[in-house]
Amino acid sequence: MNARKLSTHVLNTSTGKAASNVKVTVYRLNEFQEWIAIKPAQTNADGRCQLLAETDFINGIYKLTFQVGSYFAQQNIKTFYPAIDVIVDCCEAQSYHIPLLISPFGYSTYRGT
Repeated sequence: MNARKLSTHVLNTSTGKAASNVKVTVYRLNEFQEWIAIKPAQTNADGRCQLLAETDFINGIYKLTFQVGSYFAQQNIKTFYPAIDVIVDCCEAQSYHIPLLISPFGYSTYRGT
């Protein structure tokens, strides 16, 4: 059985390439309905990033905040989205992979494998 983890992969659909150096912060919703920052991370050259390892992972609702504004600014590209929040319910004992497809004026996400 694979270890439980939370990971992401960011792809720039306007260029067809991986989005490297995108800052991502993971939050967990606590029992008081407040977002608690768990871990900052950054995508690698392939646009991938492990966000939580098994030792940090518990069932719950997580928010992934992707700082895409600074990613596009580094390329001198104007974007409509300074940041993108993706909220997911990780309630099963398994790994979760959350890909994010971005362009300067749109985005899409899904549950990956």
